[in-house]
Amino acid sequence: MTGAVERAARAFASGARRALVAGARDGARAGPAELAPSLGAFRHGVIIRGHRAVPAWRVRGGIGPARLTASHRVAHRGFAAGDAAGSGKNGDDEESDEGAEEGDEGDGEWEDALEGLPVEALELRDAVPDDQGAMADRTLPVYGITGAPTGETVTLPGRHFDVPLRVDIAHRVVVWQRSKRRGVYAKTLTRSEVSGTTRKARAQKGAGRARVGTLRAPQMRGGGVAHGPNGMRNWNTKLQRRVRRAGLRVALSAKAAEGRIVVLDSLHRGVEPKTQWLDGALDTLLGAQSLAAGGRAHSVLCAEIPPTLEQGGLPARRTCARTGRKLPAVHSNAKRASLNLPHVQVMDQFGLNVYDVLRHRSLAITRDALDALVARLDRPIKPDRAKWSAPQTTPDAAEVLDWTSRGHLREVDKERKKEDVFKRRAAKKAGARV
Repeated sequence: MTGAVERAARAFASGARRALVAGARDGARAGPAELAPSLGAFRHGVIIRGHRAVPAWRVRGGIGPARLTASHRVAHRGFAAGDAAGSGKNGDDEESDEGAEEGDEGDGEWEDALEGLPVEALELRDAVPDDQGAMADRTLPVYGITGAPTGETVTLPGRHFDVPLRVDIAHRVVVWQRSKRRGVYAKTLTRSEVSGTTRKARAQKGAGRARVGTLRAPQMRGGGVAHGPNGMRNWNTKLQRRVRRAGLRVALSAKAAEGRIVVLDSLHRGVEPKTQWLDGALDTLLGAQSLAAGGRAHSVLCAEIPPTLEQGGLPARRTCARTGRKLPAVHSNAKRASLNLPHVQVMDQFGLNVYDVLRHRSLAITRDALDALVARLDRPIKPDRAKWSAPQTTPDAAEVLDWTSRGHLREVDKERKKEDVFKRRAAKKAGARV
């Protein structure tokens, strides 16, 4: 079947489950007779007739939806196939008859199928709310990686997750990021760099032709390039730090407005460092709501605070972005499991940026990473330099190390020199020798 039919089947299954949950919350859960038109279509067209429109929920023990019967098992992110699903010439008619017979057996099968659907922790919205940009706080529940709610809640500050959606600012930051990542690969050889002979092409005089200085000249075949790229071009541009921070707030607010933020308790504890395990856990947690284009792989950006080796972190190596050298690093279980998932990225919250947030469908962040992110966004861009306007005692080393902006150490050196000058002047007035 085509991908469009597959995505439609998944959306239909998700809509049926949401309708059932909404009815249960209102305290007036409809009976099988009332839900027969919609859920009957769901039962016959999606669950029972597996070879026609079964959603691509993987069936795994302990992870994902509950196992169906042997004749209704589904394939890995596709549609059911095989002899049991009627893949032969005569399989279609036999399966259709079996589906019609099973549809009359009872109304309890669709309830089991709905219970097997994913948790769908994302609160998706069809449109941006009218009150978006009011900087209102929002409360979200905390889930485990397998979709089990922990019973705790966290608050997304409106000053960071509900700012007006300035597309122009996000565009500026994305262009700045991609320009900095852009490498210089174009390089041509000039007449002094190209390989060639140094012999004299022909006699200087007497041939009646133009004189030739070198065979490596640009006009000669196999010669150098006159005005080609030299590999020294710099694509980096400058962008104010306050604009970068505003762009990150806009990206986070866009995800919050779409309802594509989920808060997790941990990405290390209770997580197996296996790709198949993490892929199934994302199926249970998010369902079809975070699938990338094509509907075959999850697109999730996970932000965390990596554990240390003492906390059970996995030793690994990373590539330095500047030097290209391999450096030691520590990976969490989710980071190790996500290395083979093409659209799942697990990173430290300190590296959370506008481009990666907008590039992925959903954003999953742990509680401690959320607290660290809010503290980082609340930190002033420039330090309080008012306390350095007047001479005073030398600051502590710990206080100096806490500053992270550029130019602080120079300011400290200047103030130390000023302090020494004032001490000399005061000693000179007192008549003492320094």
